Order: sequence, then C-alpha cells, then structure tokens
Amino acid sequence: MTSHVRAPIANLEAGERDLADAPSHYLARVLRLGAGSRFVAFDPAGATEADAEIVSVEGGRTRVRLSAPRPATVMATREIAWIHALSKGDKLDDIVRDATELGATRVVVAEATRSVVHLDAARAAARRARWNKIALEAARQSGRGDPPKISGPMPWSEALVAVPADAARFCLHPGDGPPLAPYLLLALEGGGPIAFAAGPEGGLTEDEVARAEAAGYVRVSLGPFVLRTETVAAAVLGACRILASAATD
Repeated sequence: MTSHVRAPIANLEAGERDLADAPSHYLARVLRLGAGSRFVAFDPAGATEADAEIVSVEGGRTRVRLSAPRPATVMATREIAWIHALSKGDKLDDIVRDATELGATRVVVAEATRSVVHLDAARAAARRARWNKIALEAARQSGRGDPPKISGPMPWSEALVAVPADAARFCLHPGDGPPLAPYLLLALEGGGPIAFAAGPEGGLTEDEVARAEAAGYVRVSLGPFVLRTETVAAAVLGACRILASAATD
C-alpha cells in the first residue's frame, strides 16, 4: 500500500540522496519518521512523484532511497485562474491555500483601488515567496502533484490578461449582474480554461469592473449575500470542483 505521507523533493530521480533541510525537518522532526519509513516524494515543478524510503536519520541529515519517478497521480484536470485583489492581513494566505486545494492552476494577485495593503518590491517578493510556500504545503496535504503558479502583485489591468487567452472569464461583483451559475455550467461543459476575478474587502470600483468587461469578463453575482473577500474563492472554486465531478460521474 502506498503511504499517505508526502514530501516535496525537487528533481526526482531513482537512487539514494540526502534531503534538503526543509523536507528533512518535516519527515524526521515533525513526523518523527526513521529508517524504514516509507513516503511519497513529489516534484512540484515536474509534476512527478516516486515511492521513497528513509535509509537513515543521523545528525539532522535524512538519507532516502527513491524509486523511478512517474507522473503525479493527482493533478488539476483543467486550467483555472484565480485573480484576487490584495487584501489586508493574512487573507491572501487563506485564499492561496483554498485555491490550491480546490484545483486552481494559477493565482494572480492584483493591485486594486480599494486594496488597503500596498507593497514595495521587497515586500512583494517576500509575500510571493510565502504564498508559494503555502501552495506547496497545501499541495502536499491535499495529495496534489502540481501546485498553482503564483504571480503578482501586479496592476489590475495586467492581472486581467495574465490568464489563458481562450478562458471563459468572470468578474465577481456582489449583488450586481446575472447569477454565475448558468455561465459556470456552460463553461464547465465546454471543457476549456476558466478565469475568475475578485476584489478586496471594499470591492471593485465601477471603473475596474468596466475594465474587466472590456477584457472579456462577464460581470456576475453570487447571489444576495455579500461574502467576505477570503470566502469567495472557496465558494466559487468549491462549486467548480463539485459540478465538474458530477459531470464526469
């Protein structure tokens, strides 16, 4: 039986090797695994995985034996881009985590007029590194072999076009516009890429919605309830996952 324990290891190839500090710490210190323990190694960049066994744990060094790599068992089955405006606190952390677990293939962080947070280049790079780490951890936990690509923060207009050119595009605007449901069903049936754009705590301005519409996005509503900005991704991507699964049964 394949172990449910998974650890990210770059550049998988068959044979023995010493692990880098992060996976070594996770396996030997966090999970307290020792020689003979088995796990699944996955390479997020190559979307591959391999059966692995710990050979030894000595002095903070973990040595493992890897089998021949194979394509990752669990990967996203369609391109789904999630564009989200910068939000305060750690809300983007939750959004990235949810987007990873629910199958998004890319997350684009945008700068919006009502974004409370504004990041300089150094802080933006630090946040992006944090979001990539969160996506990697969420992929490990959820069994996924291909965490989403994360980009930004970038201007709203640039974020809108940082998605597949042929994607069905939706701009989520509370209480305004037709319901998302019928459009989403059609997009899922079509099988092509999908892109969603959502605003920050204060929502999008009319100008930002208009720019989205000019870029091919359909202004849609999720119904009469106003959701928190950090709830929208889970609601929409959860619906995508459930409806797509039902269509394949």
